[in-house]
This record gives sequence, C-alpha cells and structure tokens, in this order.
Amino acid sequence: MRSCSLKIAAHVGLAVLLALFNAPLQGEQVAHLYQGHALVPNQSLIAQRQGVREALQQVLVKLTGNSKIAKSPALETLLLSSDDLVVAQGYTISDSLHATQQPGIGLEVNFSRTALDKLLRENALPVLPSNRPSLLIWTIKDDPITGRQFVNAIRAPDITKQIDLKLQQRGIPFVMPEYDLEDRITLTPTAAWRMDASAIAEASQRYQSDIWVLLRFYTTSSGQVRGSWLYQASGQRKLGDGRAPSVEQFINKSLDRIVDEIAPFYAYVPQKERHRLSLNVAGINSFSGYRGVLEQISRLELVENLQVTRVEGTDLALSVSIGGDIRRFYQSLLRSGYFRPATISQAFERDTLDLSWVAP
Repeated sequence: MRSCSLKIAAHVGLAVLLALFNAPLQGEQVAHLYQGHALVPNQSLIAQRQGVREALQQVLVKLTGNSKIAKSPALETLLLSSDDLVVAQGYTISDSLHATQQPGIGLEVNFSRTALDKLLRENALPVLPSNRPSLLIWTIKDDPITGRQFVNAIRAPDITKQIDLKLQQRGIPFVMPEYDLEDRITLTPTAAWRMDASAIAEASQRYQSDIWVLLRFYTTSSGQVRGSWLYQASGQRKLGDGRAPSVEQFINKSLDRIVDEIAPFYAYVPQKERHRLSLNVAGINSFSGYRGVLEQISRLELVENLQVTRVEGTDLALSVSIGGDIRRFYQSLLRSGYFRPATISQAFERDTLDLSWVAP
C-alpha cells in the first residue's frame, strides 16, 4: 500500500544494474481492487451518488477482506462524502450483480488508490494484499429428483455464475474442479456430502490451490435452502452452516462468511512505524532475474522502500522497509511462487530473511 522507490546503494558491480531501471520501479496494481460496480435505475444525480457509495463499499470490502467493514465507525463519514475519492466514473450496459437478474445500467467507478491506502493506514484497518490465495470451490447439491450431484457450469450454470459473481465482488481468485474421471474416483458424491476432509484434501491436491472449500446444500419442502461448508486454509479446517430463502442468497452468505474468516490469515494492519529488515536472495543467474526479484518484492503492498545493498555473484542483498508484520511479508513472498526458503527454519527475531529465487 505505497509508492515504492528504489535506491541503488554505491557498490562495486551495482553500476551494471542501473541500466536495468530507466523507469521508476513500482508494484503492479491489480486494477479491479480499486474499481467498483453498481447497478443504478437511471442516470440521475441521486442515483449516481447512491451508486458511487455502493461501489465504494464494494471496494472497501475487497481491500480489507471484511464484508462488514462499511459498518465501521471510522468509515461512516467517508461513505457520506465518497464523491471526493472518485478518480473516474462512467455508465455501461452491464451484467447484473446477481445471476438471476436481467442486465441493467451499470456505473463503473474508479477510486483513488492513494486516498484509500491513506485512509486504511490512518484508521488501522486491515489490508488484504493483492497477492491473494486462490480458492478451490467444490459444490454439491442434493436434489429430490437427480440425487446428490456435483455442481458445474453444465448442470447448474446459474449457481456457478453466482459463485463467480460473488468472488469477483470480493476480489478473490478461485478455480472450480474439472469433475472429470480422476475427481470422481478420488472424491465421490457420497464422500463429499458427508464432508470427508481426507478425501476432499486428496482430490484437491491436483489443483494446487492455497485453500479448498466444499459447499453442500439442499432445498426443503417449504422452499428454504439449507446447507453447510468445510474449508481448509493455512493448515486449519473449519465447519460452518447456514440457511437462506434462495440458493443465490445461501451462496452469497456462505462465501461472505468463509472469506471473512479466511482473510485474517493473509491480511495485515498497516503500521505507522516502518520495520527495516535485511533480505538475502540467492540463485539469480541473469540480469532479467535481478529485475524480476526487485519487481516481485516492490509490488507487495507491505513494502514501503527498497534498497539494493550488495550484489555478489548470483546473490543479492536488500534492505527493505515494510509497513506490516515480517511474517506476513515472508509468507507473501513465498506465495508469489517466485521465492522459496533458503534455510530449513527461518528465524524472524534477527530481522533477516534468506530466500532463493525461482526463475519463471
């Protein structure tokens, strides 16, 4: 959550690196995180202002990982003056935010990244970094006619579309299983319905997602949708259940609760005081590798400042200032897929991290 500057320290051999950085090195911004979308009835000023407020709430939820963040006392005044944060806005003929509704007038709103980052920091609100874990979503439905079946885009396109819409609104990357022969052998509908965690975990391995989730639900004779879920995140498993008047509402409520519970594993609270640490990266075999290391580190929201202090052979030493917890920073680097641990056990007390570069 910063504008990252790169300062190259004076050192023998570093002059060669200067040629690689003719432009300022900046972290890659995931554009949709600061963009909100609202459906409006018309293009009147009243409808526009309401749409901007709804879009801002959506963006705040995406940035913090908390669906209830709009109820925070620190944000009440902000939501009333949300127009001041708008960078650009425009109307489109847009798909609905709900799978069962017809397309309407969409209001796309881009908000100021600088202003929102400052707001989150000043109010000590959580930040879910743009380098986010991917969810694997298993979904199974018990139907009185067809029985228990996994849900996919062919059997239930409205359901898969609603999952897609909800997770897009939350800014969470996800994948759905193939439900092919390999999946059906490893995880049967019977095992999925009884929430056999071992079978789900085994079937999920092929997808290499950070988190797996299983949703199961059915509709009662009165029309109420009831269901439950099981997920595994950061080495922990948790069960939950819920009920709703419709499948769409059940999916929305369930995924909101799941993401709200998962987000704290990966989010951090920006700190007013910066934390300076040393970072040693080994295994860099080319100039493009050096550039890749710096780009991957600088794009992390926790990074406030980055300095190269030493280049020796295939090793690069850096001084990094972060605005969050060192463990969160370390986990974000590993989760990027470009770094791996250089030691069997990383100690955090000495403010020095040792990593190896994984060439793309």
